[in-house]
Amino acid sequence: MQQMKKAILSMLLLASVLMVAACGSVEVQPESDGSASPSTSLPAAKEEAGNPTSKPDAPEGEKEEKPDVGVFDFDNRSVLLNSGFEMPIVGLGTYSLDYDTCVNSVKALLESGGRLIDTAYMYHNEDAVGEGVRQAMEEYGIPRDEIFVITKIYPSQFDDPEAAIEMALEKLDLDYIDMMLLHHPGTGDVAAYQAMEKYVESGKIRSLGLSNWYVEELEEFLPQVTIMPALVQNESHPY
Repeated sequence: MQQMKKAILSMLLLASVLMVAACGSVEVQPESDGSASPSTSLPAAKEEAGNPTSKPDAPEGEKEEKPDVGVFDFDNRSVLLNSGFEMPIVGLGTYSLDYDTCVNSVKALLESGGRLIDTAYMYHNEDAVGEGVRQAMEEYGIPRDEIFVITKIYPSQFDDPEAAIEMALEKLDLDYIDMMLLHHPGTGDVAAYQAMEKYVESGKIRSLGLSNWYVEELEEFLPQVTIMPALVQNESHPY
């Protein structure tokens, strides 16, 4: 029962903390004390992004409207990222879930129609997430490209980011990672992000993001990278 409560709490927390980078510019509204508003979204690199799942253009006069980058589609419960990929907006956070609980929680989410799972190196359950996804794909017939898996590398891994990325790919064992985040700012974070950019070029990572970055850190960080983050994930909950 305690593990089930943790799983439910994790799902609720994840739904409340995903902040998607919307368009090519952003206005930061400072608080009265000069700090940034915690609800501020962050800039994305591209003002336009292709949707890899969109249909061919309809004949003139019958153009099908495409979703805008960063605009939440509540009917389909998804959002188009600046990378061109669609991300579900509600999913399962797996922090503190042990192996068996994690596998079963991931399978229950996918069986119930959920498609987003969030894990990290520091959660110590990337292998369980991958196992749950693979079992659900086999048992429920869910295609891989319908499932969105997020993981993160930790500052302690920034000195050898390629090894960290390869470890995540091996543990998840899902062919590619839908989104990888840097878990916190730290020494070597720019170089670590630049390593992730190379994996985007090879197709092993599809979208990039940051976790626990705020306005001051972003103003210093963003000019040093090529691929703008598709998402900034920050913690926001009663605790």
